[in-house]
Amino acid sequence: MRIVVCDDHRLLLEALGASLEARGHDVVAMTLTPDDAVAAVAEHAPDVCLIDLHFPEGTSLEAVRALTARHPGTKVVVLSATADPQAVVGALSVGAAGFLCKAMSLDAICLMLDRAVEGQVAVEATLLQRAFLPPSAHDPLWALRFLTDREWDVLWCITRGLATQQIAHRLGVQNSTARTHVQNLLTKLGVHSRLEAAALLADHGSAAIWPARLRA
Repeated sequence: MRIVVCDDHRLLLEALGASLEARGHDVVAMTLTPDDAVAAVAEHAPDVCLIDLHFPEGTSLEAVRALTARHPGTKVVVLSATADPQAVVGALSVGAAGFLCKAMSLDAICLMLDRAVEGQVAVEATLLQRAFLPPSAHDPLWALRFLTDREWDVLWCITRGLATQQIAHRLGVQNSTARTHVQNLLTKLGVHSRLEAAALLADHGSAAIWPARLRA
């Protein structure tokens, strides 16, 4: 995996870069500012950009937004010192593929980077669930705004009663990957089963909520 790493703490940056290299990854650039990370991604087209959330001049969210818009082939994963559910929502809403805590082990970070590259949501499950609890009962479909294109596809399959094997066939992935996508979707929606997800859409949804490509 080719990685750009960005953090304003040089010692942490160098240690993280060296540790990723020791595990067989190719760290193509280590940068100290979000602007430099954007430039490095443009130059190297890495698989992943791992970027700190907080910098002296503010957060990296605008850089994350720019990276995901300009370089869709690079998965952007945000790294933070705190496990803040609202920060997770903020990062995912601007296109981040994941949100990791600096307290995680390096093995766990590498596993999450693999998940991001595979198109999965790279956020620890309990933190993801806390992040996407609905803010009120008045907006039961609140979490739909944070679904990825793949999760919309999975939701479409679920509302039509497709089994795991059928979902995997439609998406062109392995059954295990389809199950992971389903679980990510259920967690974001704050439900516990496919039946609950289908019922949520049946009770509160309409044709207008779906992306144009999935409208009947």
